[in-house]
Amino acid sequence: MGFVPGLLQLRLGQRQRALTALLSCSAVMVVGWLVVKERLFYWGLAVPDGKSSFDSLARLGLAVLPEILNLPAQVLGSLSAYDGSATGLRMQRLPRDFEHIAGWLTAASGMLAAFWAAAGHWELRLRRDGELDAQGQMPAPVANPALCAALSWLVPGLGHAKAGQKDKGVLLGVAVAAVFVLGLLCSGGHAVDRAQYGVWWIGQNLFGGGSLFAALVTGPMRSVETPIDLDLGIVLCTVSGLMNLVVMCDAYTVAERSALPLPAGVAGGSDEGATT
Repeated sequence: MGFVPGLLQLRLGQRQRALTALLSCSAVMVVGWLVVKERLFYWGLAVPDGKSSFDSLARLGLAVLPEILNLPAQVLGSLSAYDGSATGLRMQRLPRDFEHIAGWLTAASGMLAAFWAAAGHWELRLRRDGELDAQGQMPAPVANPALCAALSWLVPGLGHAKAGQKDKGVLLGVAVAAVFVLGLLCSGGHAVDRAQYGVWWIGQNLFGGGSLFAALVTGPMRSVETPIDLDLGIVLCTVSGLMNLVVMCDAYTVAERSALPLPAGVAGGSDEGATT
């Protein structure tokens, strides 16, 4: 259900939230797709050229990450953009104006869908494991776990600050940002480029704020010559994104345990362990 924005919320009886999830993910996808269109295929793990064994999947856009997380919009956009002719294949390889920010938006639609799925998962978890208090109320987290994860995607550590762990958030944010900045410096600003290094970019985009900065500032810069440390810069920026994936998961867990701490006897399950 997580691949269809809002479907989890619909199953939970939250029709308005379900509609909001579907419309928000679709709107972000459409804005980016209007610029890139068939260029999305070029960024995929498999290109629909009629030669690959994954050709049929590639035609549906199922080889493009992270857009696949917003499955309905991605499939519709791919079906609308696919052209198997020689002209269509050439258009896939043709750079577009503003493709850096447009590609970030299409990917952001997939990330947004993931956070809506996380929000639905949290609601399911709360209904399953939550216990009513003396006033008959369900436990309330200090912040919504899915929101904390989403904030951490944009600004590492912001989710922890939202969940009440400001010092930890600052330390994690500085660590992630420092590795990303070092990667940009080593590469002369060219390490984060979806059109050139699409597979690496999938990992780099796990730091959404960093990939957004690159899409707006460093990505459009022209490269006169290949920097000596380009490969090192690409790896560092990707490592930064993978570090931030851990930060996002931890921010979710911190907020989750503020309402549903681990049982006593489980590692970290004391009241002190759930709040430190």
